[in-house]
Amino acid sequence: MFSQGKLNSGWLYIHVDDIAIFGRSVDYFKKEMASEFEIKDIGPADLILGVKVSQTKDSIWLDQKHFSKLLFDLYGMGECQPVSTPLFPHLQLSPETEDEVKEFKNLKISYQSAVCTINYLNSATRPDLSFAVSSLSQYIERPMIFQWNGFLHVLRYLQGSLAIGCLYSQTRNPGITSNRNANLGNCLQTRRFIQVFLASFNGFLFLWKTKKQPTVSLSTAEAKYKSLCNLTSELMWLHQ
Repeated sequence: MFSQGKLNSGWLYIHVDDIAIFGRSVDYFKKEMASEFEIKDIGPADLILGVKVSQTKDSIWLDQKHFSKLLFDLYGMGECQPVSTPLFPHLQLSPETEDEVKEFKNLKISYQSAVCTINYLNSATRPDLSFAVSSLSQYIERPMIFQWNGFLHVLRYLQGSLAIGCLYSQTRNPGITSNRNANLGNCLQTRRFIQVFLASFNGFLFLWKTKKQPTVSLSTAEAKYKSLCNLTSELMWLHQ
């Protein structure tokens, strides 16, 4: 964030030497930067690191259709049949076995890089992938064919949901709303719970997370209470 008085302020998105500017003081910031450095102004943001930016007078729409289509081509899923859920219904990811790990290793597939691609989608514009990414990420070091099929299932879901993205616009009733949930004993290996929470400002999502917690809860009530505490901590940190 940059600020110079009450009128000149905004947000910066910086990647190496590329800067995207958000706020009411775009011209002011560019002028200040140009007075100190040689800069190249390429106009309104259109595509930033695989994220498509569409702007109107009072809203910004972000999506990753272009990036998703690149994944279809990369993994040979351009003609795949769409599905309606990010993962298999009622999925239980079971402990890995040595034979299954070796079987997948012989396929010479980079499971790690594959999961990282959908994690990028999730972190930027696709909160609906959060649980799927969290589940598949638990097998980064020792993947099996079952988890690889789970990744391909995510791509099939993307094929049928390319229109999903994030919308940010002005509203007359500003305020933060949040929700959380917890799945008690979801992890078969450790029996630790999976927490899911999200928060929105003016009705537009700005925070979402799915994570396996480091402790075992004795009841659903305890698991949900811990999830609520974690969500509150995140919101308090953002508030500060």
